[in-house]
Amino acid sequence: MKLGKTVKIQMSAAMIMALLGGLLCKYSQSYISAYDKPMIDTTELMASALPKVNTNDEKARSDAEEEQPETPAPYAPSLTAFNLAFLYGEGDSQEKSLGEEAAETLSRKDSAWLASIYQVGDESPEKVAKKLNIPDAPLKGLSFQKVNISFYNEAGKQISPQSNIQEIMSLANTYFYYAAPNDYDAFLSYANQLWESSHTVQYSISDIYYCDGSLEGNTVPLPETVPATPSEAQPAVSEAEEETEASKEIGPGFALKEKETASTEAETIEETEAPKQNPCPGHVDLHIKAVITGLSDSKKGLFSLDTLGSEKNDSIQWPGWTEETKKYAASLAKQDWAEAYGLTLTPTFISNPLSYEEIQNYMDRLPDTLSQSRTKLIYYALSSVGRVPYYWGGKPACAGYERNNFGALAEPDEKGRTLKGLDCSGWISWIYWSAIQKRLSSESTSGLASLGTPIKREDLQPGDIILKTGDEGHVVMFLCWESDGNMTVIHESSALVDNVTVTKMSANWPYIRKLID
Repeated sequence: MKLGKTVKIQMSAAMIMALLGGLLCKYSQSYISAYDKPMIDTTELMASALPKVNTNDEKARSDAEEEQPETPAPYAPSLTAFNLAFLYGEGDSQEKSLGEEAAETLSRKDSAWLASIYQVGDESPEKVAKKLNIPDAPLKGLSFQKVNISFYNEAGKQISPQSNIQEIMSLANTYFYYAAPNDYDAFLSYANQLWESSHTVQYSISDIYYCDGSLEGNTVPLPETVPATPSEAQPAVSEAEEETEASKEIGPGFALKEKETASTEAETIEETEAPKQNPCPGHVDLHIKAVITGLSDSKKGLFSLDTLGSEKNDSIQWPGWTEETKKYAASLAKQDWAEAYGLTLTPTFISNPLSYEEIQNYMDRLPDTLSQSRTKLIYYALSSVGRVPYYWGGKPACAGYERNNFGALAEPDEKGRTLKGLDCSGWISWIYWSAIQKRLSSESTSGLASLGTPIKREDLQPGDIILKTGDEGHVVMFLCWESDGNMTVIHESSALVDNVTVTKMSANWPYIRKLID
């Protein structure tokens, strides 16, 4: 019994101990000491305190921050790059750089200069004499039989009319790298002066002659409307010009004509036969020699004309035109400015014009019965070949070349052409306006289709127009028939030449119109 009581006591004690252990274990799990507490993330706490933001708005703000362009570093002038192409005027919308503005200014000078030359060639001798301030009475009623226009470089080589704008601006870029790279006004003044001195022209009129022969004599130099060509290009004064005061004043050709027509009564009586009347009123030829100075000759080229840059200037550390500085300018002039700076400075502003002989060959194919108006129309059209760039949507501002700015830089048209000119229908309108002072009431292809009188294909005469409308619309001026049944036409062409050209084609189009009798 004692043993049994002892066992009961031990079992009761064990149960009590187990119960206390369980309580202690539970209490120890629910208690966390200060050392065991986790650290609080203050970023999360602050984020939880802010109002919730729409995730789409947050993404848009992030994208905008990524697209924000970085502020470009200031442009550092260079001797090997055209610096004004990277500079813009204050307040400009950055559509045009200062370099592009300078190029446009000089290209307008190119255009005006060329227009003045061609305009003189299209006028009467009497009008040219008045413009050049020489006696016009001997030229009254006469016409230019031949207009010879020749262009040369500084080395005396005959060239097609070339623009030297890129070469001029290359010299200016080199000089102003030392002087003031950001001074646009000074740059433009320098470039303008160099342009003026690098473009010269000389006019001269031949002796008066007739269709059955010419009077002997020498060319008559006329006063220049622009700076004269170098002295070696001036016509020599002949002994015949020095013989009489009349010859000195109005030239040997004019003096000889006066001598021939002013026969005395005694001379008339002595003649056994009355002289035959010459139906030709007389002609004279106009010779125009233009010089465009570039960089083909280092001694006679642009460097020699630059009075400002030819002198050393220690105040700006300009060494003058040394071999090194010349090399920088020449290298820049040879760069592709369209690719490097987005400036399309075409080296030529006319392409393949017809010579006097080529024009005359076409004129000889015209019918003898052709009206004077149509003859003038065809001659003017042939004279414009190669001289008027194609420009989509281009329409004439006036008759003639002056003030139309053909060849000047313009905004790119639909095909990226940047030379101001005419489209096919604009050229037709301009030819009629210039040659016979008849401005057409419509200057679009569809409008021309309704002008004048419709005629049959077999009734075509030189000066009539053939056209088609629509997306592939085009208009040409009829010149003559060919033996194979095709026709030769004159037109402003957007294909290949991008200029006025003479072409053989069938032109079997629906609209054929006669605009003059």
